[in-house]
Amino acid sequence: MLLNLKTHLQSLKMVAGLAAFLKKPDSLESVFSVASSLEGSPLSAQMFRHLLANADLRALIDQQWRPPAIDLQALSHLPEGSLGAVYARQLQAQGLTPDSLIDPSPIASERDYVTHRLRETHDIVHVLTGFGVDGPGELGVQAFNLAQNRSPLAVMLIFGGMLSTLQNDEPLEPLLHALARGFELGLRAKCVIGQKLEEGWDRPLLQWQQELDLTSA
Repeated sequence: MLLNLKTHLQSLKMVAGLAAFLKKPDSLESVFSVASSLEGSPLSAQMFRHLLANADLRALIDQQWRPPAIDLQALSHLPEGSLGAVYARQLQAQGLTPDSLIDPSPIASERDYVTHRLRETHDIVHVLTGFGVDGPGELGVQAFNLAQNRSPLAVMLIFGGMLSTLQNDEPLEPLLHALARGFELGLRAKCVIGQKLEEGWDRPLLQWQQELDLTSA
């Protein structure tokens, strides 16, 4: 009985989080609301088990490796076409700073490490996969995250994005193409969050894409 109650309460939290996302699908706060609704859920537990079994990510955790602080100004002066330069240009165009993207809470467990790594690499994944920051691009990244990480957040955001598109009578084809490409890339590529990407800002973006198997088929 108590187990069923806990399951029902978790489901209600997820529905409430999804409802908040549908009201403001372009808001970071609404995305964080959906993420918060999944905390402690069996779906999140599955994702953590999946990722903690990955050898590349496990190596980062065992080394207690953390990326250096990000200096967008310094990255913007790296060679044209480098991962860092493209990343800096993307964030500056959106008026974003690394502080707004990185979780400031301390890392006290392996799960905390995974949560931080997922959040701090989100915009790097945009750059590596070539997905834009428009609606289809964001959902393409979520498709990639689902294929790579077994992310329940990705499932909810994909569902919410598709529902919003239909409700607003917007073209569906760009979204479906982005989802298909995201799934294909995610299934094929190496585990992106398990790489020391931030130690290779100066490397050409194309070199990273080739190394991670993220070039077009």
